[in-house]
Formats: sequence, C-alpha cells, structure tokens
Amino acid sequence: MVLESDRLAKAFTTRGWPVLAFLDTHEPGKPEPPYPPHCEKGSGEEKLVPELEWLETHPHATLIQKDCINGFIGSIDVDTGNNTLISWINQLKLEALVVVGICTDICVMDFVVTMLSVRNHGMIPTLKDIAVYTEGCSTFDLSAEMAAQQGLPKTAIHPQEIAHHVGLYTMACRGALLASTILM
Repeated sequence: MVLESDRLAKAFTTRGWPVLAFLDTHEPGKPEPPYPPHCEKGSGEEKLVPELEWLETHPHATLIQKDCINGFIGSIDVDTGNNTLISWINQLKLEALVVVGICTDICVMDFVVTMLSVRNHGMIPTLKDIAVYTEGCSTFDLSAEMAAQQGLPKTAIHPQEIAHHVGLYTMACRGALLASTILM
C-alpha cells in the first residue's frame, strides 16, 4: 500500500498534478471511540511514513491534519466553519479524485462516502468522479486473541481481508469507481 501510494504521488507530482495527504493527528488523551489511542501529537505516529515524507515540502502537495476518521469532517476549521478540502478542490477545479489510504473500511470509506454526498449535493461543482485505487489501500488485522490481550471489547475484532472487502464494496455501492490499476 505504501509503495503504491508513493508511486502514485510521484507520478502525479511529476505531471504537476496536486496531491493532498491527510495526517491523522489527535490531541493526546482525547478519545476517538471505539478506537484505542493512536496518532497522538508528539508520538511520531501522526507523521507521514518515511517513504512519503518528501510530500511535506513538495510544492504540489497539501497536507491537512485531521483529528477524526473522516477527512472531510477533519478539514473543517471549527472556529470559522470553512472547509480546507472544499476550498482546495474548488480552487483547483478538480474533476476527479483518486483516493488511497489506510484503513480501507474506516478512514478511506468514511471520506469517500462523504465526498460522494458532497459531490451529489453540488458543493463541489467541478467534481465528477471519485476513484479508489485498491492497490493503494489497506486495513489492519485484529484477532479475538489480540483484542483480548489489549483489553479491547469483542467489537474491536477486525478481520483484515473481510474488512478491506467490505470497505471497497460499500464505496462501490455508493458510486465510487474502484481501480486496480492507474495508467499514466
């Protein structure tokens, strides 16, 4: 997933196309039920993986810190109500989004399903298509044994293969395009 995301981002930026990356960035100690603490500021988990760190200074890359599973919601400035993501898409007059990320059935799915509704609501007039690049998405595996060892409830059990498939299926059913290859 990381290698494919890196390859795709490099292909986009080489062509002068924009790339946006969400950084899952949470205030320490602020829960995000039902998930255990993760990506807390200062932990290092809130940063891009080493393979993608080059995006931090690339002129065609925009990074948005989000404090929730949904990048659209995480792009809202709570003080002004402005949405950085909507402004970015509208300013660039984007007609399509290609989405990659982790976790397929959580952050990626929530973002894509919301963006489909935003598009259908006419909030981004130029946006026509949202494609999910399946090779650039993944999710995690958490067995019943692992959940018990971590003191997590049974609802935290997360079978990777099934969860990934359900995420892709849900996005496709809502109108996203699934792509297993991206030709440049």
